Amino acid sequence: MILAGVRLGAGPFAALPPGAFGLCLDPHAPNRAEAALTLDIEDFGLPEPAALRATLDALKAAMAREPERLFYIGCRAGLGRTGTVLACLAAECGVPGDPVAWVRARHDPRAVETPAQEAFARAWLSPSRW
Repeated sequence: MILAGVRLGAGPFAALPPGAFGLCLDPHAPNRAEAALTLDIEDFGLPEPAALRATLDALKAAMAREPERLFYIGCRAGLGRTGTVLACLAAECGVPGDPVAWVRARHDPRAVETPAQEAFARAWLSPSRW
């Protein structure tokens, strides 16, 4: 998928492609040490807003520095936590409409697994939310 002119991949972090810039969301990923960025979120959980803010800022800065590189976001299955973070990133990058629907259409229809994850992603840009 393409977002802000950059190629994004997503899925299980164990499938991190060689040479990709990896954002690992799974504190138990066997290849977590290969990540350029980490944000530990428990399975079916939500990120802490300040930590997600810092991580997305770092990720967007890396995307601006290396627009030709593949950026890969992953957790254990690549659906719930990954979809939630992708939706928040999509919202920040100006994707029009529902960021959850955007992720489901471009990544996986099962992405953003829980109602809490859906609500979190949809409210990400709402200043009164955090």
